Amino acid sequence: MASVQTGSYDGRYLKLTVWEESTNIANNTSTVKWKLESIGGSVNYYTIYNWGVWVHGQEKYGTQTTNWNSYNFPAAKGSREGSITVTHNNDGTASAVGFTLKGCVYYNRDNTYNGSCPLSTIPRQANVTSATDFNDEGNPTIKFNNPGGFRINARLEFAGQTIQRDNIPNTGSYTFSLTDAERTQLRNACPNSNSMTVREVIGTCIGGTTENFWSWQDKTMTIVNGTPTFNASDITYQDTNSDIVAITTNNQHIVRNRSNLKVTFNDATAKKGASITKYEITFNNATQQKTTGSTIDYGTVNLSSDTSVSVKVTDSRGNTVTRSKTIKIFDWVLPTAVISYGRTNNYEDETKIKAKCTISSVNSKNAITELKFRYKKTTVSTWSSYTNLTDDTLYTMEIDKNYAWNFQLVVKDKFGTTTYNFTVPKGVAILFIDTMNQSVGVNCFPKQRNTLAINGYDFMNIYPVGYILYTTTNVNPQTYLYGTWELLTSGNLISGLSRTIYAWTRTG
Repeated sequence: MASVQTGSYDGRYLKLTVWEESTNIANNTSTVKWKLESIGGSVNYYTIYNWGVWVHGQEKYGTQTTNWNSYNFPAAKGSREGSITVTHNNDGTASAVGFTLKGCVYYNRDNTYNGSCPLSTIPRQANVTSATDFNDEGNPTIKFNNPGGFRINARLEFAGQTIQRDNIPNTGSYTFSLTDAERTQLRNACPNSNSMTVREVIGTCIGGTTENFWSWQDKTMTIVNGTPTFNASDITYQDTNSDIVAITTNNQHIVRNRSNLKVTFNDATAKKGASITKYEITFNNATQQKTTGSTIDYGTVNLSSDTSVSVKVTDSRGNTVTRSKTIKIFDWVLPTAVISYGRTNNYEDETKIKAKCTISSVNSKNAITELKFRYKKTTVSTWSSYTNLTDDTLYTMEIDKNYAWNFQLVVKDKFGTTTYNFTVPKGVAILFIDTMNQSVGVNCFPKQRNTLAINGYDFMNIYPVGYILYTTTNVNPQTYLYGTWELLTSGNLISGLSRTIYAWTRTG
């Protein structure tokens, strides 16, 4: 309440009082009352010059003069009053109401008196004071004030969608009890991320049933437990080589370089509105990428021990899960044999052969299935029929010592075959005495008369054709050396030597 008054004459004066009588919360307005009084004085009537009243810019009485002998207010004592409606700002505040009183008692003067009346703040919309981050399995809570006691709604706004609760209790806090369908709605709104901004809103209904005031805070919803479902049991493998499976009797046993390995993995299951974007399959340090469950044919694999295949699944949110399966691998290599062979005394027709074999066990499923050989003279193309051998057992046979012989030995296990080729040379004695040519051969047969041959080289045949040999005897060297010799000359061929010297040359 506020008031102003004129100066007085003989106790008479005018007084203007303004006050806020009431507020209308729904309309966001105040009712302001005003009252003009003519008070005091020793007589009943006084002339009031140039008087008027203005409240909040509204003219209630314009400037005028009332003579004493009119006997009317305000020359006469009394009062007049009225009211105005003042609209507040959207936030409920309002400026003070200004007012003006003009007038002068008895004297003809222009006097002006100004005043103002403050207005209260009208409670307006509810306001969010705090809100919570939440995950997709929890429930968000909004805290708010609602001083006006208006009807309020709460809602979640996200990705152009809304989850709303109408006419919630005005308790200052509201927790959304999300339904399964609403959780699905939230999850589906962020298929490519594990988090999403959610606006948590309080809407205030003022002056009707439609929300026209809002308050909010932006918070984060996080997806939890969103890893795709994919298990080791979703990965399988098998040997698709039926011939090998017939030996191992188990298509889960992979034989090195023999089995045909195929790996199959099922589709993973994405969670909470995501989708599967890729599969990364790693085996033997190589990675392939697929977009759906698939079968991969690795063919034969050159691995000697158990090896894992792993499948990494990635969903549209970037969540990953990796599962592995151990592939049972049995080492296998071609069978081998240590072969010993040779003629008796390095010369006889009698020849001996033995092969000691080594094979891979392959879970005790492997065995030698064939060990055999065939042979032929090195000068012909036709082979003999195969002869069977027993592992690590000496076999004796007869082959003409005057010829070299090609041999081919085959060792075969259940998974593969190895072939060896070797040659048995002609029979050659370690020491051979040729009585007809009066020669000796060491590891060879002497080819010339009167010679010592070692490994085919005639050590006595060291003088080539054209060679000149000097002797002190008149004995033709061909009697003791290889070849044909002729006498070139004889005589005192060396100065100072008194003996006769004979010069012989080899001619053939």
